[in-house]
Amino acid sequence: MDALRTDLRFAMRALIAKPGFAALSVLTLAIGIGVNAVAFSAVNAFLFKPSTFADAASLGWIGVRSPGNPYGQTNWPDYLRLVESNRAFDGVIAEGRMPLAFDDGASVRQIWGLLVSSNYLTTMRVRPHAGRLFTAADRSAIEVPAVVSHRFWTTELGGGSIAGKTLTINGRSVSVVGVLPDAFQGPGGFYSPDVWIPLERIDVLGMSDRLSAQFRPWLGTVGRLAPGVTAAQASADLQTVSARLAAESPQTHKDRALVFNSMLDGNPEVRGLAPFAYIAIGIVGIVLLIACFNVAGLLLARAADRQRETSVRAALGASRGRIVRQFALEGLIVAGVSGAAAVLIANWSADLLSAFSLPSPIPQRLLIGIDRRVIGFTAVLVAIAGIVPTLVPAFQATRADLLRSMRLEVSLGQRGSRTRNLFVVAQIAGSTLFLSIAALMVQSFVTTAGRNPGFETGHLLVVELEPADFGYDAPRSHAFFEDLVARVRALPGVEHAAIADRVPFYVGFRRLTKISADGTDCRTADCRSAAVYAIGADHFRALGVRLIAGREFTIADVKAGDGAIVSDTLAAKLWPGGNAVGQWIREGPESRVRQIVGVAANVAHHMLNETPGDYIYRPIAPSEFGDRVTLIVRTATPSAPFISRVQQQIQALDPAMPPGSAKTMEQRMEMPLWPVRTAAAFSTTCGALALLLATVGLFGMTYLAVGQRTREFGIRAALGATRLRVARLVLGEGLRLAIPGVALGMIGAGVAGRALSSALFQVHAGDPLNYIAVALVQTGVALAACLLPAVRATRADPALALRAE
Repeated sequence: MDALRTDLRFAMRALIAKPGFAALSVLTLAIGIGVNAVAFSAVNAFLFKPSTFADAASLGWIGVRSPGNPYGQTNWPDYLRLVESNRAFDGVIAEGRMPLAFDDGASVRQIWGLLVSSNYLTTMRVRPHAGRLFTAADRSAIEVPAVVSHRFWTTELGGGSIAGKTLTINGRSVSVVGVLPDAFQGPGGFYSPDVWIPLERIDVLGMSDRLSAQFRPWLGTVGRLAPGVTAAQASADLQTVSARLAAESPQTHKDRALVFNSMLDGNPEVRGLAPFAYIAIGIVGIVLLIACFNVAGLLLARAADRQRETSVRAALGASRGRIVRQFALEGLIVAGVSGAAAVLIANWSADLLSAFSLPSPIPQRLLIGIDRRVIGFTAVLVAIAGIVPTLVPAFQATRADLLRSMRLEVSLGQRGSRTRNLFVVAQIAGSTLFLSIAALMVQSFVTTAGRNPGFETGHLLVVELEPADFGYDAPRSHAFFEDLVARVRALPGVEHAAIADRVPFYVGFRRLTKISADGTDCRTADCRSAAVYAIGADHFRALGVRLIAGREFTIADVKAGDGAIVSDTLAAKLWPGGNAVGQWIREGPESRVRQIVGVAANVAHHMLNETPGDYIYRPIAPSEFGDRVTLIVRTATPSAPFISRVQQQIQALDPAMPPGSAKTMEQRMEMPLWPVRTAAAFSTTCGALALLLATVGLFGMTYLAVGQRTREFGIRAALGATRLRVARLVLGEGLRLAIPGVALGMIGAGVAGRALSSALFQVHAGDPLNYIAVALVQTGVALAACLLPAVRATRADPALALRAE
């Protein structure tokens, strides 16, 4: 132990004696460890935080598996039946996200709520920050109870006492009975509601009967295993319940089964993204590897200065293990300081990572912070980054020859080791690889963003409304939208206004229908599937979609529910080489006969880079107004100023109705651009960090090497070498390291580019211009990194070089 303390003090003194080297090493590892800690903290919040509830091992998601959807949601009747029938769970809870109309006394605006079963918070074993949680008595109490988020409590209620506090939600008075802790999020994570209300009270809040309908799955369900029950036993119990539901309602429960997924396996909503998260961790791990190469190169350069010291210590009896331990302690001290800085960076990274958040209208909150997982992960990185870079320098130092180290010639013409040069080449290769991938991703993003989606995106406003959530039935909602469209069309500056069940870049699954063009009855035969959209009159003019043939729906078509319009792709498949207009098809579960009245240009509905699909447009039916309806407004000037004008018309029709989610199409297009934008930003960030690390590594190694060769350069100057020649010598040696690194990086980039080709849009992974540009940038930066050391070399004093040591 005394020897270890002695070595520790010696390591501290050695680092303090070389503050420039220590600072450069700390900065390098802080970047490498920091970016990994930030990435892991995001992945931790993204994938692992939902499993941090009390006794999380007994919690699991109860999903509905059906063809094409392994993690579907359930509905209210099935949830009630599950609660009655289960024998494996100590508690079964349900949650449903819902926009709510909040009247603060000055205006009505939309907030977001979570409708939960009354046992939800107690089953999750949450302790309130203030007040109480829901009880069984709340199911039938006269007053509707509500529990609010800590954020809502502080911003809307002033953070004071909740005693006697009431809120007006959906025109009804609810009593605030509790406040949840700020750090609490439901098992779904991310979603950050303002208020929690018991599901059993949805009728009192004026919710539509559709929420209780068996055909509407909208509830996420979680179960807590009873003591002694295993996940396998719970799955078997759910199979029994599924069989019972299928026997009772074969039409609605055909091919559907309840399944149990442990909470420890991650949230089903984001489980599919887990591979991408792990790939991201692997990518930033390469950044740390480059940082380790950097520090290893610096240590090798410094080890040359310490050959005498090491040889003397060995001659005085220090064992090889003691010398290696000395180097490792120095590395661990540097890595420990870097790790502490990395933890601080990760703790402050929430705002940085918010730039990568999903641009969704649903409020999100990613609780990024420091917990034992982040600390443990960072500790492992500190151990790796502290020990691995010191191994090669330490073992080389232990092979130093005492007599040779003591001779004067060792300080003359001393050059960097081959291993040190290999480290620098590896850094430059990694940097070049990252820069090449970043260039491809940025090109793909720019190309995707510039693609024509098939309609005119400018001067277009989209407003999503769901009156059924605020007590409207389908007939009343239908009348509301008829009045709203008439009012909006009358606004100065509005050219067209129309409605549809959905418009491009909506969030959700495609709605499919069966169609046949040869008279086949799709109720008894297998027919072609196509995505279906329900639209109103003037839809294509409002959206800015070109009609290739025929016409769009008139008001009479919509009232009668007749006709269909197909996409150009579908028309070519059904009637190749012919005219689709006037043809007849059978469509839908009722195999209704429809005549084609128009052919519309292909439109990108989900992603900008998607392949044109098969789409059919039909008139929106009165019954469909019981769900979400979208208002489309085409304006003569930029549409952003029209948001408030349209919302005023909504409030004029119903002051109790929140104005809905209104966005310009440019804002709405942030959603389909999010994947490519995030990939481009992530790869560019990693590329910039890798370039910085490679530059710092080359600079540090060259600067230290020049310092070791000061006498050599002085002798060269004494023998007549000009400053320009000395500078060219240093720059040339830097280039001899940079060029192989760039070449290796280009080879790796070519392989990576082919692997990523499926993720690139209209970008050729083998484009030589991309690689030439990256090579020029990397080479230019490498030259810049060697510039200051070259200047230092030109200032070597010949007189000092010739003076005897």
